[in-house]
Amino acid sequence: MLHDIEYLTKTKKTGVYGYRRRIPNDVRYLFDGKIEIVKSLKTKHLTAAQIEVQRINKWFDERVATVGYSRKSSSKLPVERLREIYEDLKFSGDHPDDVPIIDVHTDPKEVTAFFEDGMNAGMLKKAFLDEKISLTEYQDALNSLRLSGRTLYKITESIAKRKALKEHLERKYMNMERMRAESIDPNIDCDAEDYIVPQNKWDESDPEVIRYRMMNGENLLPPATWQNATDDYIKRFKASETPRNPEQILKHTKATMSQCIKLSAFLAHGMGTPLLQIEESDVEAFVSSTSTSPSTKTKNLSMLLSVWNGWNKFNKKSAVQSEPFKDFLDTQKSLIKATKRKRRSFTPSEYAAFQESLLNESDAEIRLIGLIMAYCGAPNGEAAKLQRRDIKLSSDVPYMVFRSTADSITGKDRLDRAVPLLEPLLTQIRDYLEVHHQDGSERIFPRHGYGTHSSSDRSALLTAHIVNERPYDPDQLSPYSLRHTFKDRAVKAKVDTAQREYLMGHKSPESSRIHEDYGTKQPVKDTVDDMQRILTVKSWGYFEEFD
Repeated sequence: MLHDIEYLTKTKKTGVYGYRRRIPNDVRYLFDGKIEIVKSLKTKHLTAAQIEVQRINKWFDERVATVGYSRKSSSKLPVERLREIYEDLKFSGDHPDDVPIIDVHTDPKEVTAFFEDGMNAGMLKKAFLDEKISLTEYQDALNSLRLSGRTLYKITESIAKRKALKEHLERKYMNMERMRAESIDPNIDCDAEDYIVPQNKWDESDPEVIRYRMMNGENLLPPATWQNATDDYIKRFKASETPRNPEQILKHTKATMSQCIKLSAFLAHGMGTPLLQIEESDVEAFVSSTSTSPSTKTKNLSMLLSVWNGWNKFNKKSAVQSEPFKDFLDTQKSLIKATKRKRRSFTPSEYAAFQESLLNESDAEIRLIGLIMAYCGAPNGEAAKLQRRDIKLSSDVPYMVFRSTADSITGKDRLDRAVPLLEPLLTQIRDYLEVHHQDGSERIFPRHGYGTHSSSDRSALLTAHIVNERPYDPDQLSPYSLRHTFKDRAVKAKVDTAQREYLMGHKSPESSRIHEDYGTKQPVKDTVDDMQRILTVKSWGYFEEFD
């Protein structure tokens, strides 16, 4: 072997050291069936490589040593009970995946903190032994260091817990052997100096034994399935601290579950298919089964990839190295780029026709949402999520506020802002609130803003009011085009760039300065003239003519 160090290898081309060790057949189940361990040590320095080899050998030997009493790949406990023990270890931070290690790849700052904590602990111990501090002071000081959550105490705590559990199990099974021996021969003296307690054998169905084996890195769970990954993702999504309203959580949960179930129809064992058995051909069959647009396929594949990656990220012991979704997702994204049409603004006549049609819309919520979008170029999600507190009708200058909250979140890279309310929208809003908002709730649009209707539902209803007078135009006309139209009108009205970007909620150096100074508290009287000029613009932009 290289440098007479067993299992150490070196790549001739790059000079990077590696580790290679064959796994004995009877313990391969501990390593997910692998024949050998092959690992790059990611260093060209011999000393660093030697240290890393020692660490890996220690990990390997400890893992194999834990099964000296057993050469079976499974436990006698039901899978549900095994998973409970596993989840408890993960929750308490006692699972090996959650215990940090100090090696050549560790952040230098973390290594420094590790040794600093060790020195501090040593000084505290010396102070206690020298009777400079009391036992209580010593324990409190150690506890404060431990609660800091730093590496040293996570490692030492893990070692201590494993040691304590091992000692407990040894005593437990030693006593059981004593009791068994005494029951066989009542005259036997187990306390005699020449008496040797028979080799005790730990019970594979004992939850404490299972816990100990898992704490030492043994993977006793059966291969993870697509159902396991799906359940794990949904649970983590619901528990996430990311601000989301209940409708968002419910919608995403249902959509993700739906796509996971649809994929399972193409898997060998449905939702119970092990992740290791999911192949690209399964995903290909799933993708080919629908005639939906590349955009929809991209959205669906992104959901599935999130489930897949989530499992691998949070369940490293049963992580799967393959990426059956990635290539297909990249393909669909490429198709989107190739077929994507640029959105264009409304022509003046299309804009007038849209507004006239919208005024005849029987659904009052859709009518007002569309009018707000046309008035100030707000995206459909922001217009639909407005709350009653966002409409300021009693102010000297009436205005509305677009803001980020737990229930109503503005789009990416958009600013919270205050927009003055002028005619004809002001009257439309007053009339709507008088007739359709009498329950005192915050939600102005309870059905289309917070109900079961999605953004795509609103968009479809608004699209029905669009009159496309340029069917041969390669650029797309959609409800979102109202935003482009507002910008064109603002430019035509010669509105200052900073104010224009602010009114639209665009993040730019100029608009951000306004937001930093005022936020949503910018005096709306400062933008009234700008809005008035925008509303009076009747012609904007250049539109190519088609024969």
